[in-house]
Order: sequence, then structure tokens, then C-alpha cells
Amino acid sequence: MSSSGFGRRRFLLGSGLSLGTLLALPTVAARAEGHKVAVPLAKLEVLKSVGGSIALKLKDKLVLLVRDSATSVRAFNPICTHRQCVVAFSANDRKIKCPCHGSQFDLDGHVVHGPASRALETYAAELAGEQVIVTL
Repeated sequence: MSSSGFGRRRFLLGSGLSLGTLLALPTVAARAEGHKVAVPLAKLEVLKSVGGSIALKLKDKLVLLVRDSATSVRAFNPICTHRQCVVAFSANDRKIKCPCHGSQFDLDGHVVHGPASRALETYAAELAGEQVIVTL
């Protein structure tokens, strides 16, 4: 086998990998940007006051929204990372709790009490006027 054949193969392999990477970039960028979903506060009465929370479906995803201050709201995937039970927010101690096995999460989604060992998935969320905007 000649050395020029090896060089061509290496060139073609490298070109193919580079082309594949370039083709994948728009897909990765689109996923990183996410989809913004706006929900009027009028439809989310429970979120009008601090400590309110609600789980609802947005764009085929279950989302837990928590009104954590007068100016902010947080959004989580409410599926517990331990055994996939649906978690709920407890306003009394400001924790997200799993009713199945007792896991608890803080308002950043981090585990504060097991048996769950992984954090909840979080979504960007904001209050904009009279709307809650969540980026999924």
C-alpha cells in the first residue's frame, strides 16, 4: 500500500468528521436556545403570590412552576430523579419534596435529602409583566 493512499484516507476521514460536526451545529444550537412558552398569570392564579406553585404541561413537558419571590419564578422538571415520582413544592420550608421516598430538593433543584442522588432538571423562567415565560 502506498503512503499516498493512507494520506487520502486520512484526509477523507477528517473531512467527513468535520462535515458531520458542521452539520450537527445548528441542531445543537437550536436545542441550547430552547422554546419559549408564555403563560398569562391570569391563568395561573396560584402563582400571583409568593409561595404558590403549580405543575402543568407546557409543550408536551410536565413543568413545576414555583413563585419564589415577588419578582421571580422558577421552573423544574417535576419528575424525581430517584424513582420518577412527581414532586411538589412545600411553601412552609421552601423545599421541593417527593411523596414516594422522601427526597427533597432546594430551589436550585439540588438534592438536600436523599435517596435521590441527582438534581432536578431546571428550566429558565421569568416574570415579564403579567406573564410567566419558560424556556424549555
